[in-house]
Amino acid sequence: MENYGFRYIHVGYSHHRAPHRNQLDRRNDGVLMRLQVNGTCRVELNGISHHIRTGDLIISRPGSTYQLFIGEERGLDEQCLVDSADYYVVCGGEWVDQWLSSQTLTDVAHIEVNDDLLSLWRRLIYEKRNLHENNTEIIACCAKLLCLTLERSVVKMLAGVGRKEHFIANKLKQYIEKHATEALTLEELAARNGVSTSTASHMFKLAFGMPPMRYAVEVRLVIASERILYSDMRLEDAAEASGFRSYPYFCRAFRTKYGQSPSEYRTQHWQVDEGRSIGNDL
Repeated sequence: MENYGFRYIHVGYSHHRAPHRNQLDRRNDGVLMRLQVNGTCRVELNGISHHIRTGDLIISRPGSTYQLFIGEERGLDEQCLVDSADYYVVCGGEWVDQWLSSQTLTDVAHIEVNDDLLSLWRRLIYEKRNLHENNTEIIACCAKLLCLTLERSVVKMLAGVGRKEHFIANKLKQYIEKHATEALTLEELAARNGVSTSTASHMFKLAFGMPPMRYAVEVRLVIASERILYSDMRLEDAAEASGFRSYPYFCRAFRTKYGQSPSEYRTQHWQVDEGRSIGNDL
């Protein structure tokens, strides 16, 4: 594991239905990250108590002390009210040291808990449990991706605290990028993100300088251009697979963005690539 920047990686999922207390003997060369995904608990970091709720990410750095208390809230019925769940990862090594030194994440931060993030955690857990494959490099890559994704989630959330409008606009942007090839409408986009259509349009245009549905077209055009260049799909099929329901509209939008029709774009770039291949052969 050291060859890929890690000396060790411990990862897992915990679900507590009874009161629990844990004191972790911290390693001096690693970091603990714990994400509360259900219920509440209390954590003491370096003697400072933090009430943790769903969505709170704990980052305990090398050399710090960490204590976890579950089900100790005043007046708690121990028989039926304890329901706390979390994902955690403890890792150390050269890559971790460099990553920690390059950013200033807080000890506790509130982030969005979504399927994309949790799927990374589950994949890392799966790879660690898979003992019959030569997957050391995959484990290291999954761990790096998880760390960087958590960092990005914290940065985005902190930015949103100061500028609610910017935070909402970024949520809209992410949703568009993820669902651009689908039959997306402004009404659906706004409803999925808990705002009105007028609010969605105003905040998005304020943040990114164009209406949200125009941005969806831009994303679709980029996807279509890649399919035109790197596949042998029919142009009509490439347009439809990229989210365009009207081929004439696609052609007009494509020419506006790239200054060429889709067929001209494909022909020119394929000729350039062929010329490079011939040059390489010589």
